[in-house]
Amino acid sequence: MTINPNYCTELSHLIRQRALTPLFQPIFNLSSTEVLGYEALIRGPSNSPLHSPLLLFKAALMCGMLEPLEMLCRQISIEAFARAKMPGLLFLNVNPLLLLTSDHPSGLTNRLLQQVELDPSRVVIEISEQYQVEDPSVLIKAVNHYRELGFSIAIDDLGSGFSGLKLWSELKPDIVKIDRYFISQLHTDPTKRAFVQNIVALANATGSKIVAEGIETQEELLLCQELGADYGQGFLLGRPAAKIESSPPGRYLLVKQKQPYTAAAEKVSAIVQFLPAVESGVSAGEVMQLFSNNPDWAGLAVVESGIPVGMINRAQLLAMFAMPYGRALYEKKPIKRLMAVNPVVVDEHTSLDDVSQLVTSNEDGDNNWFFIITSAQRYAGIGSVRLLLKKITERKLQHARYANPLTLLPGNVPIYQEVDRLLSQHRHFTLAYADLNHFKPYNDIYGYSRGDLVLQLLGEIICQVVAGSGNFVGHVGGDDFIIIFTSDNWQTACQQIVQDFNQRIVHYYDASHVEAGGLSAVSRSGDICFYPLLTLSIGVVLPDPTLCLCHHDVAAIAAAAKAEAKKLPAGGIFVSRRRGPATAVSVLAGPLPH
Repeated sequence: MTINPNYCTELSHLIRQRALTPLFQPIFNLSSTEVLGYEALIRGPSNSPLHSPLLLFKAALMCGMLEPLEMLCRQISIEAFARAKMPGLLFLNVNPLLLLTSDHPSGLTNRLLQQVELDPSRVVIEISEQYQVEDPSVLIKAVNHYRELGFSIAIDDLGSGFSGLKLWSELKPDIVKIDRYFISQLHTDPTKRAFVQNIVALANATGSKIVAEGIETQEELLLCQELGADYGQGFLLGRPAAKIESSPPGRYLLVKQKQPYTAAAEKVSAIVQFLPAVESGVSAGEVMQLFSNNPDWAGLAVVESGIPVGMINRAQLLAMFAMPYGRALYEKKPIKRLMAVNPVVVDEHTSLDDVSQLVTSNEDGDNNWFFIITSAQRYAGIGSVRLLLKKITERKLQHARYANPLTLLPGNVPIYQEVDRLLSQHRHFTLAYADLNHFKPYNDIYGYSRGDLVLQLLGEIICQVVAGSGNFVGHVGGDDFIIIFTSDNWQTACQQIVQDFNQRIVHYYDASHVEAGGLSAVSRSGDICFYPLLTLSIGVVLPDPTLCLCHHDVAAIAAAAKAEAKKLPAGGIFVSRRRGPATAVSVLAGPLPH
């Protein structure tokens, strides 16, 4: 194997100048969604022929500079990780060939950690299976040395070489990382699926944890979760980056698997206290008298022509007046001189979750216990953090009590409550009732576990399409889902849901069934029948609040619309003209194109 001789000169220059950039890729716990840690990766300068790590390390091996390169990579990665002051583990790639010579027993890595005050227990040494070691006993001795210092050990790229299981048996690693080859298109390849399943079983038997590398699609993520992988890593969850984020965006993808989106968040207007505001020119003595006459008032908004400009806290004002000469100093001063000028101010339509984030990020000390609520920018009342927390807690408890256990989407009771709330407010809304076609034979052939994955897929697709539009998503049970649109984009959203489902459902079938366009299964009558691939039917209704008195009325017309949608030969969307159970209009519209 030859390499451009100029590369040796370039590599020598990069090492001398420390002209390498450490990048960090997050590794997630697939159950808790927490970040386990970050794998340190290296890139050369963007204008260098050795920018690619593959070419960089290949050049180092051929030029005899592997040791100084790897030592430099290790050093700058440890320093960057420590500077970021991030929690979690640091995964360091170590060439097993170097373990036999350079860093054992010299302890260079341990000294680097001591310099940056990073405990060895937070470092995982990744040993790649790709490199063959002539004398495994020397490697085992070196690995045991690391263990004695407090490091954890991982086998990287399991399945990429020829000695993986032997290396596993000899090193007894804490973590095993399955090579990305076996994760790519895992959901379409029965051999890869069997490999991963057996590796997970072996890990459970030996006490190792599994990291699935190279996760790039939602289907791969879902199947890794189903097969029992402990951790996940890949572009879907987070790309390598120079800056370590405290909350990587990949966590959102994982959270959606466990806690899908529900949009109808309760507004802050539910906890408003209608206390009077005081004009900014009113004297502090008058405000003090107001507090004395109303001992339950803990804070008041200060306004100018109805627009909030600040807040005065009862306890703070009492403390000022209690100071020596306090009353004489402050009594005649306008309250504007004593008020907090940066209170949290929110519109009445702001969600409780958003208010909670604003309040917790505000650093105004004692004034942080209250906030001002406005309507069309004018003062409407006071909000209490205590009531805010109580309301959020009640809502979370109710959600946990009534959520569907598979998707954690709101179940029947929250769906009924949301429909009744909109009807009582005479709000116009659109309700879509989604149902899978031929789901029972799919379950019969593939099993309930794979069927559950399909239901999670459908829930995820729906949430992705309707998120951020003020809509509501619920899971009635089985393969029935409800979407309540308060926005006007319901038609586009429903079409997108059907399109996305049709594109992604093929990954949940074996190749033979995809090629045949379906599968054969026993029908309810006991006969063997052919069933096409799963499709989605959506019945849509636009209830009239003057005709529908409660959720029962809406449910009746929605069920009829869904039944019509399921008559469509290949699934799709059906919009009913019925606005309520008592309406004389019973003509049904035709299907939407899909």
